[in-house]
Amino acid sequence: MSRETTNSGRVLRPAGPMNATDSIIASSRDRNPDILALKWARMRESAFAFFRGTAPLFYRAWSRLSPGGSPLAWICGDAHLENLGSYRGSNHVPYFDLNDFDECCLAPADWETGRALAALHILGEPGLACLFLSTYVQALQGGKPGHIEPEVAVGPIALLLARVQMRNRKGLLAKLVARGKLRIRPGHSFALDRVAKARARRKFEAWSRRQPDPGFYRVMDLCGRIAGNGSLGLERYVILVKGKKLPFILDMKAAAPAAPLAFLRVRQPPWPSEAERVATVQHFMQYVPIARLSWIGTAPVSYIVHALQPAEDRIVVEDLSREDREEFVRQWARLVASAHLRTGGWRGSADLDALIGYGRSLGQRGQRRLLAAARGAASEQRRAWEEFKGSNLGTAPAGRP
Repeated sequence: MSRETTNSGRVLRPAGPMNATDSIIASSRDRNPDILALKWARMRESAFAFFRGTAPLFYRAWSRLSPGGSPLAWICGDAHLENLGSYRGSNHVPYFDLNDFDECCLAPADWETGRALAALHILGEPGLACLFLSTYVQALQGGKPGHIEPEVAVGPIALLLARVQMRNRKGLLAKLVARGKLRIRPGHSFALDRVAKARARRKFEAWSRRQPDPGFYRVMDLCGRIAGNGSLGLERYVILVKGKKLPFILDMKAAAPAAPLAFLRVRQPPWPSEAERVATVQHFMQYVPIARLSWIGTAPVSYIVHALQPAEDRIVVEDLSREDREEFVRQWARLVASAHLRTGGWRGSADLDALIGYGRSLGQRGQRRLLAAARGAASEQRRAWEEFKGSNLGTAPAGRP
């Protein structure tokens, strides 16, 4: 049954009769068929890879399973262990924070925590799910957003930030550029045909001419990029520009509508483009946004732009000791709570008092209900993965499904 919450008349759409594989196909229309075939192959590898690539499927389930009652918050929309990492901010300082906002939207806060908890259940870590939720609740109750930079980092995050501080742009250029052209790296980048390359270049140059320092963005070369999981198949480019003393590398990625909105009715602020939504919400949810974060607001497809930098990295959680894994989950939960608090009261989000109050109201019973809903969502994802593996979608030759 669809339910309403006390926040802005939220009405959930009932789940339709579409099976999991049909839903996956429907959410991937108009994507590059060759790269989409790569996505299907990756999704077959594990239940977690499938979970990462099927955010719409999760939200379809969560629209039925959510216990409701949480205030509206700005959510990154795809909370799991591989959507946070290190980067250098616009102030040149390295940070560790949430770093994927493609699915960001205004939604009940439990639509964020529910996906994080389900991810941990998919990985067979119910104890870490309990730890994440209790830490998130404590951070929300405190009402003070935090952040992670080298001076305050601990555990594996401190080691990562110390490592990335040693990297520089010369090293990145040596890895990605040869004789003034971008290297084509199988599995990471690909050459574009003449028409596609000219089209992408025109869109970028029309935007760059409007920037305060257009000479910085003079294009030297560009190619296609393969990165991420859920966004595979969308247009994505690596762009080599003149920069100042050294050339500079940018990522330019097409933006798509946020996955939760297909199953959630909350009045969203009007955005001129999907890319402006993503870049603006990222700007507010991160303590300091990634360097050169902007958007290209063309129609019908808009693009998010940011620096591609040597400081970008993530932690492979499965390689951590149990103690370090627990510390990582605590820090992740605090970052999620901090992002919610940081955007409290902005463009429809519940204010700080309401978010703190929600944290205080989530006692043991409320936490048990959220954890039970997340277990149910994880079980549905596992069943959908089994159905997906039994289909020919992930094994068919490259081409449109």
